[in-house]
Amino acid sequence: GVHEMADAALAEAGVDLGGITDWQEAAAISAAAGSPLMGLPQGLRVRPNGRSEHFVGIGASSPDSGDKPKAKGVPLPSLRDIVTLVFFVVGSLLMLALQRATRADQTPALVPCKQCSQDWWDHFWEWRMNDSASERPATAPGGMEWEWDATTNHTDWFGVSAELVDTVVATYVDPALGPVLHVGCGDSPMPELLYRAGFHAVEHIDIVPQVVSTMKARYPSDLWPGMNFSVRDFLGATAHGGGPPPPLNRFAAVIDKAGIWDWLQDEASEHLPRLLESVREALMIQPQRGVYIIVTKQSPFQLSETLARARANFLVETSQALGQKGIAWCYVLEPL
Repeated sequence: GVHEMADAALAEAGVDLGGITDWQEAAAISAAAGSPLMGLPQGLRVRPNGRSEHFVGIGASSPDSGDKPKAKGVPLPSLRDIVTLVFFVVGSLLMLALQRATRADQTPALVPCKQCSQDWWDHFWEWRMNDSASERPATAPGGMEWEWDATTNHTDWFGVSAELVDTVVATYVDPALGPVLHVGCGDSPMPELLYRAGFHAVEHIDIVPQVVSTMKARYPSDLWPGMNFSVRDFLGATAHGGGPPPPLNRFAAVIDKAGIWDWLQDEASEHLPRLLESVREALMIQPQRGVYIIVTKQSPFQLSETLARARANFLVETSQALGQKGIAWCYVLEPL
């Protein structure tokens, strides 16, 4: 056979491969002698580049055999697997729907912002400033606190106006820097208290014409020069006569005593950024920044949470409890 022919070729050439241990060397000698087989290790087959059409890979069937190659794919899930998956998906969806329904039941319904409406304030002050002594309300509505009796017509929310002016405003605001803006003045005693404390250039604004007319009559400009009252919506658009009184950035302080901040954070906190924007537009920038003075029923922790939700870039310069009833807090805020 082929091997006998190879042996004869090597013998004729006088080649002896007995002492050669390197198969590559033996293969080269055999090839030179005309034998393509001898000298190769047993079982090793040298192939040219590429695979022949009859090449059979590991694990495949021979083309000459009757067996067809077995395709290897992803096994199909069983009926039990499918049923289990369906029950899992349906159960998860039902649990999610139940959680949403429970959360909706626990979420308090949004209460319309009554105090965002001028009609509400018109009606309130009409009731509050009734000239008939017999029909005057002797006590504040539920949840409110004021001081008002038969000897005065002032509505002093929380009853802390004098303490506010003496301990906070006089300490943190310099009247020589510029005017002061008092928002939501109502018929508060603040105008007179501020005037007597040396703040003779103050703008007092309110949304209710009846209140402004009452205050103008109570403090005539010839007797109280520099004390000004005007009807203005501090949250309104500048184009419609709202916002801070022009020109902008001229006030040394904005005072908001139991006013816009307090009821807005209760009823319509989504409008707090607009309030803070108006405050920024009102406060002076040079020679030093003006301050925003708030009197509210919010504790320091509650205020910090509200400021965070409103994304307010204001620094709380000081905080102080006012009054003896533990109701009111005062904060001095500086814009950053």
